[in-house]
Amino acid sequence: MKNLKFLIIFLIISSCSNESIDTKISFDIFEKQSIRFQASSEEDNQSIRLGSGRLILKKIQLPEKNNYHHANAKISLVSAGDPWDKSGSFFIVPTSSDYSVLDLANKNFPGNGVTEAFPGIQKFVTEDGDYYPPLELLRFITPFGVGYFNTQDCCEKLKPVYIAKWEDNISWNEDISHLLPLLKGEILVGVYIDTWSDKGWDIDVGLEFSGPTSKNQIQNQTIVSLVNTTPFAAGQNGYDQFGKAPLVTSFDLKEDEDEVFLYYLTTGHGGHGTGDEFVKKTNIVSLDNQVVAEFIPWRDDCASFRRFNPSSGVWTEKTEWKGEEIEERIASSDYSRSGWCPGSKVSPKKISLGKLKKGRHELSIFIPNAQVTTETEFNFWNIAAYIVY
Repeated sequence: MKNLKFLIIFLIISSCSNESIDTKISFDIFEKQSIRFQASSEEDNQSIRLGSGRLILKKIQLPEKNNYHHANAKISLVSAGDPWDKSGSFFIVPTSSDYSVLDLANKNFPGNGVTEAFPGIQKFVTEDGDYYPPLELLRFITPFGVGYFNTQDCCEKLKPVYIAKWEDNISWNEDISHLLPLLKGEILVGVYIDTWSDKGWDIDVGLEFSGPTSKNQIQNQTIVSLVNTTPFAAGQNGYDQFGKAPLVTSFDLKEDEDEVFLYYLTTGHGGHGTGDEFVKKTNIVSLDNQVVAEFIPWRDDCASFRRFNPSSGVWTEKTEWKGEEIEERIASSDYSRSGWCPGSKVSPKKISLGKLKKGRHELSIFIPNAQVTTETEFNFWNIAAYIVY
């Protein structure tokens, strides 16, 4: 009986301790925010538009002491008239960066030693300050016209029999708990969609924190953004140089580290059937001249997103059924792609770099057979990389 009383008292005390307080708090950053292509950029009291309206920046205030264990990035969007699949990104501008996409837009940006044609794609240091590229919280690919085109006659006729209805919108969640040390105080966040439509997309974006609010070891981690080739602002172009030479950057460790992780995001873009979007390409990541990852980013499950793609073009392909050749319908959104599908989020690949000595280390990213943009084919790779230790 004494043991039972002791157990009850222990459970009561434990339930009242900070360790067991499981709280949740949400921050709505953008609500029904229009992202569309427009002739001029504009600014209001709360947000800044860049890139002819395709990028929105906003300063937000998060708790100065963020001791949560878990964090999620949340996005929901609907087409406002754009019928195409477009790459998108929810990102933060590192507070350690002296330069940002704002400087790039204002042409107040030094060269970075790669080429003057591709400024601001990697970490670099100048006499005037340091630059750290935008760090992506959630990369997403819009589907073909979700919501807006649902009831149009052309799309209704193209709806496959196995789909009950076209979805009204699409949502994604990404666990970004490993980025908690960055998610505190005043930060500059941005949302980008590579739309060329004057109607564009309406998007909701938020952050959600949860879990106990004490003894969070994650807060001791350091995060350094190294590379981001997504063309966020005017003056940046799709980066198509990976096939010519590796993209090389470096980082410095102030002391020996027992374990360092690289988070690597990669998606290939460029249509025409023979572009890098539809052709398998090997990505090679090296650290100090030693290969740490070599793989082909590829998604072959794109047909599973069909219900989000009402305005996707549809063709027929010959196949065999019951011994006879038939024409089977296949949508553009069904085809496999280089690391993404229309309507999918893109999660980073977590690569262990192991134990690293203090000092400078060199990171190299190479796609040997990546194609350059030509007069008839548009090819580029959106690649982002950051380290956590």
